[in-house]
Amino acid sequence: MKKLLIICGGQSTEHIISRMSCTSVLKNIHKDKYELTVVGIDQGGNWYLLDQSQEDFAKETWLENSEPIQDIYGLLKQHDVVFPVLHGKYGEDGTIQGLLELAQVPYVGCKTMGSAVAMDKIYTKKILETVGIPQVKSLYVKKRYDGTMVAVNNQFDESTDIIKAVKDTMGFPCFMKASRSGSSVGCYRVDNEEEFYERLNETAQYDSHIVIEECIDCIELETAVLGNDDPVVSRVGQIMPHGEFYTFESKYEDEESKTCIPALVDEKIQEEIRNYALKVFKAIDGHGLSRVDFFLDKKTNRVYLNEINTMPGFTKISMYPQLMADYGIPYCDLIDKLIELAFDR
Repeated sequence: MKKLLIICGGQSTEHIISRMSCTSVLKNIHKDKYELTVVGIDQGGNWYLLDQSQEDFAKETWLENSEPIQDIYGLLKQHDVVFPVLHGKYGEDGTIQGLLELAQVPYVGCKTMGSAVAMDKIYTKKILETVGIPQVKSLYVKKRYDGTMVAVNNQFDESTDIIKAVKDTMGFPCFMKASRSGSSVGCYRVDNEEEFYERLNETAQYDSHIVIEECIDCIELETAVLGNDDPVVSRVGQIMPHGEFYTFESKYEDEESKTCIPALVDEKIQEEIRNYALKVFKAIDGHGLSRVDFFLDKKTNRVYLNEINTMPGFTKISMYPQLMADYGIPYCDLIDKLIELAFDR
């Protein structure tokens, strides 16, 4: 019986989603196959052994009967494999992956480099441009250490006239996103110059790297990748947000937002998306799993990459486990497969 350590929580804006994901994993895992330890990281970065008798780690009582961990590295070394059910900063950006590499403990998910690259939307774009993945027009904006906001071009020249750079690149309306955030946190639609800097300052509260993207009238589509050397790709799922776009609230709080598998789009488009997803996964040196998200322009039927998530949500409503179940791998078997892949690399 393998000693499995599951880690949840973390210090990112997706802290609560991680705890929701962990609850779903524990409800679906084959508990007779593993000797389980569950660790929670609070938003201050403190590690705790969690009480597994709790039914829902998303509740405010999640740390009741927990025990503070003093020797984190020693705890990691005691386990055969780790499932870091962590999203966002310090959990999906290569940080925890680097710690696990140092501890020489197998773990679920992409390795350090792939995680770091995929977490930063700006650098994901730069790498995927080299392999011909279509993307909407975009601009990199950086908040410097001295607090100045600058637009950064492809030669890494900086300009303080950000609105001019937006107009020259894609114009208004546009979307503004924190480059290293997830679950649509720090994501805004900006319709005109008047509201631009207000929204920019709000986004900069989440990240010093900001990506500004062309606004297109689109359908949001997602697919799931599973594997190491020879990964498989699921059918394409479709997001049907209740509202203008897929915000944090519409994902997790609005029951009128729906998902559809398979997507209600032409089969040729779905195959194009699946081929792109596989290329994206390989381009970032993906391992284990990823969910790859796309836009389909309603006017032109052109496909554009949105982003790649190297540790997608595992909540009861999350698309990744739904897509894998549709592929023929139910949630409980998916967990087993991910753990097998952790050893097979």
